[in-house]
Amino acid sequence: MVGPVYLTEEGKAALEAELHDLIHAQRPAVIARIKAAKELGDLRENADYEIARNEQSFIEGKVLEIEEKLRNHEIIESHAGSDHVELGSTVEVTGDRKTRSYMIVGSTEADPSGEPPKISNESPLGKELLNKRVGDKLTVTLPNGSSVTYTVKKIS
Repeated sequence: MVGPVYLTEEGKAALEAELHDLIHAQRPAVIARIKAAKELGDLRENADYEIARNEQSFIEGKVLEIEEKLRNHEIIESHAGSDHVELGSTVEVTGDRKTRSYMIVGSTEADPSGEPPKISNESPLGKELLNKRVGDKLTVTLPNGSSVTYTVKKIS
């Protein structure tokens, strides 16, 4: 992992809760399934054993990933009242005759379907919004090659 992992306090708490669940609930459950499958005998043709081992591998990888994120995290401070868009800002923009609000977060917490939608500071729109001020216009090229022009209406 390169660079800091930007998290809100809520995002950090969610990662800590997920890590706790993986270590204290999911890991012991899969270890018990592996043990039970081993007791059935021949492991070469034991599908339960193979599935449980694969799940254990996934869980261990996820634990390592979350621990790494938590080791390298930086908390996004609230920037209410700021005159420009920063990580943690909620931005209201107008484009294509629609007004939308987005919260700018790190990639770990991005959730475009949330309310308000949380977009990554690394996304095309997130990158363009950073450091913009009310009244600024920006053009974002979408993955399909088209572009949309937005105007920043409000920063909170």
